[in-house]
Amino acid sequence: MIAVAAFTLNAARAFPDGAPWGAANPTAEQNCATCHFDADPIRDSEALVISGLPLNPAPGTIYELKIILEDPDTVTAGFQLIAQAADQEAGAFVSTEAGIEYIGAVIRSTVPLRSDAGVSWNVEWRAPTVIVSPIVFYIAASAANDDGSPFGDTIHFRSYELTVD
Repeated sequence: MIAVAAFTLNAARAFPDGAPWGAANPTAEQNCATCHFDADPIRDSEALVISGLPLNPAPGTIYELKIILEDPDTVTAGFQLIAQAADQEAGAFVSTEAGIEYIGAVIRSTVPLRSDAGVSWNVEWRAPTVIVSPIVFYIAASAANDDGSPFGDTIHFRSYELTVD
């Protein structure tokens, strides 16, 4: 019992500043479901939406995006979003909301958001100045029960592909 409790505390505190960069991609070796492993992750989750994302982005344009998680079991939540492109840079994210940090084409929450009034985050994405190949957005969100352990949480994954005009 003591070993299980120690494992639980260590797993819950493994990344106190947020998930590792790149964890939103469900095919990554270390993704969000690696630490939140109690339930099977939901791939292509319809409960996870990015509104404001263009189908065909205009080069250099800034898009205001809203990440929305609609899981009724959520007590606290967090997210990570990645933009990737094969033959080009994938743009850059920014946000002025507290508890969100970003590095280029990756953005994540670092402080759990309580679900009292719904769960959503506002971010901006600047499209690359040259777009020659599709850009894929990988989004992951944790619908957590706020007990500080990896148990009882659900990870939602979804991806979006933006096309080239």
